[in-house]
Amino acid sequence: MELKLENNLPHQTAPVEGVAAIVEASIQEPAKASHQNPLLKNQLSGEALHAVRQKVNILDKVTKHRITHYMLPDKIKALPHHRILDIKMETGTGKTYVYTRTIFELHKRCGFNKFIIAVPTLPIKAGTASFISEPEVKRHFNSVCGYDTEIELCLLEPQKQKKKGRQNMPSSVGHFFYGTHHAKHKIYVLLLNTQLVTNGKLLTREDYDQMLGEFHRPVDAIADTKPVLIIDEPHRMERGSKSYAALVENFRPQLVLRYGATFPELTVGKGKNKHLVKDYQELIYDLNAADSFNQGLIKGVAKEHLELPGGKKAEKKVKVLSVTKGDSANLKYTSHDNTGKTFTLHVGDSLGFIDSDLDGVMLEAVSKNTITLSNGQEKQTGEDFFPDQYGVSYQEGMIELALMRHFETERENFCREGLPIKTLALFFIDSIDSFRGPESKNDGWLRKKFIEILTARVNKELARDNTPEYRDYLKATLDNIENSCAGYFSQDNNDSDENIANEVKVILHGKKDLLSFTDDKGKPNVLRFLFSKWTLKEGWDNPNVFTICKLRSSGSEISKLQEVGRGLRLPVDSAGNRISDSSFMLNYIVDFTEKDFANKLVAEINGELELEQKSPLSITAEDIIKVAEKRNINVNKFFIELMTKGYVDFDKKVVSEKFDDMLVNYPEFKDVTDGVNTNRIINRNSNRSDKIHIRKAKFEELRELWAQLNKKYVLYFDKEIDQKIEAELPFLIKDKHVFSLQSIESSRKVLEFEGNVAVANEGSHAELTLHNRHYGYYTFLKHASRYTNIPVHTMHKAICEAANSGCQLTNEMFNESSLTRLIGAVDDWKCNQLVGFVRYKQANYKVKETKLTNADGTVKDEVVQAYIGNKCAPGNPPLKYLYNAYAHDSELELQNIKTEID
Repeated sequence: MELKLENNLPHQTAPVEGVAAIVEASIQEPAKASHQNPLLKNQLSGEALHAVRQKVNILDKVTKHRITHYMLPDKIKALPHHRILDIKMETGTGKTYVYTRTIFELHKRCGFNKFIIAVPTLPIKAGTASFISEPEVKRHFNSVCGYDTEIELCLLEPQKQKKKGRQNMPSSVGHFFYGTHHAKHKIYVLLLNTQLVTNGKLLTREDYDQMLGEFHRPVDAIADTKPVLIIDEPHRMERGSKSYAALVENFRPQLVLRYGATFPELTVGKGKNKHLVKDYQELIYDLNAADSFNQGLIKGVAKEHLELPGGKKAEKKVKVLSVTKGDSANLKYTSHDNTGKTFTLHVGDSLGFIDSDLDGVMLEAVSKNTITLSNGQEKQTGEDFFPDQYGVSYQEGMIELALMRHFETERENFCREGLPIKTLALFFIDSIDSFRGPESKNDGWLRKKFIEILTARVNKELARDNTPEYRDYLKATLDNIENSCAGYFSQDNNDSDENIANEVKVILHGKKDLLSFTDDKGKPNVLRFLFSKWTLKEGWDNPNVFTICKLRSSGSEISKLQEVGRGLRLPVDSAGNRISDSSFMLNYIVDFTEKDFANKLVAEINGELELEQKSPLSITAEDIIKVAEKRNINVNKFFIELMTKGYVDFDKKVVSEKFDDMLVNYPEFKDVTDGVNTNRIINRNSNRSDKIHIRKAKFEELRELWAQLNKKYVLYFDKEIDQKIEAELPFLIKDKHVFSLQSIESSRKVLEFEGNVAVANEGSHAELTLHNRHYGYYTFLKHASRYTNIPVHTMHKAICEAANSGCQLTNEMFNESSLTRLIGAVDDWKCNQLVGFVRYKQANYKVKETKLTNADGTVKDEVVQAYIGNKCAPGNPPLKYLYNAYAHDSELELQNIKTEID
């Protein structure tokens, strides 16, 4: 399969034409020597700059963001004189294609044939080299575009140091320097990563065994060619940085072309006037994120995260950091705001020290890479789990969700009209050993678990109605399940294992192989699940990535657009044709610590828009008036109400993380705020409020009651209860439908656009059935006995009687969800049936933190809404109500809350 490049796409030809027109109008004289470029005037043509900006409609933006020489910091002013043109293009819109075509255009129209491409990382370097060297790319520019020219790629690499004698001059530099413009059909491009300029003396030393013309140092020879410097990812090479200074001071480029989706910020001004501005020195093209999404130039985004079984919101997790065999384990507790605390527990310690939801769960054993809990669960080093009594693995749930979304997309892409599209998924993980194994044998626990979950999912997909072709592909996946996933990590570059080397080769350099349904022998190619740490975060891309699952956090607050960038490119079909006539979505799976990802992505996109463009994250006075009129409320009071709830600030800007909540409580704003094309960014998660505030004064009236409710009592049961529960438990199990398969829910948001502004709207939720998550039968009985105080033999007898009377049971139904329902059913039965059979005595127990109070007894500011009610209605509750929002589970409850009681 050959990748087909499209010719003359307007969003790609516009910046090419713009650069060429400005350079053509700015040439002072032809090249003075055969190895040099033509010479440019001291300043670029102002007339040409104006015409180009006017053509792409950015004159106003350039005027507003203009940075004069006098505004620049001294260290930037001190750099050698060079001209700059800035081209802003969103990730996935063809930036590498554009600057490569610009090289050809400048050669054709202006006679330039010496270019340097500087990139910040090795993966970007490898991707750029692969693109320029691709036969189809060469054919495209030579024949389709009609340039009748080819690029001689001079790839600069580190050299091994000789112990004795003089060093060999880097051959790529010599090839670049001696390239002559007399070779009319050749362009010379030196490709390097910035570390080769900033670290070591590869280009600056003078003791090489040969000279380049009259020059001893490679940098002097390169500078003498009067090169054009192309900088990819300018936010990684700020003008005040060491790398930028090294490039400009050593290579003395005539012209610097900066191409990027993100540009750095500059601090300008002094004292009270000091502020940050985007570093656009000479912006001539601006393809922002909103335009890219809105015009369908890249995929839309659907963000999703997991919630706990039973609808309880996920807001905390525990991670196994490290273990000491036979002794202890280091566990990290992470809360909803992404703050963490580390605990060291020894064998026999209670996990209740970490979180009260883990009361009763003990650290039972510690092996080489595994801990065993008293509830029967085993957790591997690097694994996350929910801190509840049943320890549902967070990673497993996220993998389940990612695979569900993957196969939804794969089925649609495979069975579409026209040629099928190979569908890929990318997983970011934080532990290489969890995938490769401690001895790099590709036997890590996460890889094994992934294969297990994938096998179950493929079998489930095979049970559905499938076309013959897709059924065969799924069967081939089962037959080659181990080859369906591969990984690439930085340490792999030093690994000698042949299988690992093959995985790395395919992921880094085998883009066409990944996109093909068959290998070079005609056999099915089922590889489509890729694992990495963050090594593939920049520079690597594949247009057919439709799902990204972050089994690890980013580690720092970076651009959300950069994070999703690996999957934004539009896909190609099995013949290599780019598909741009459909609305594709990238599934982006994160953990609960990034549940506001969609809102932050929206804010970032809209933050690029001009001030006069309406954003859904700002509302006008007219909007407030309209909504106030609809609600029949005074306008000023309504604005104060919005500020009091934290939805807006004094400037009427919506607080981004509160945007969803505002639309829930005031849905009228959906009708009055401008938006962007409502199908490009989706949040599949619930849009209910995360927290609601406690009215502290009202709580004080209830403090004594709350204290009484939180006291602990020891219950004493009469002996007659044993016979009563033994008789009724089988019917309870059957009537309450206790047993079912394990399931977990997701929450999803989709990036959508209305007009030219991004919004994050709620998408369809998913309920996942988790296979192979069940207990052994005896383990299930032990847990049930522990949490219900019903003897194991009584529980076993009741389950057998229920099964004999028609209750459907399979091994997989002995799981956490069934155990939860069983415990709940028994608790409810006890409350209803054991009146008069129970005596109790207050325990000698000091209450610690509760849902409403801190450990010191002070009332909390807010409480998780899910603890109060799964729904939240708009409006202000009566003053006698404890909370500031209508949190409820049923309409009857809501009605009771709204009823004023004297």
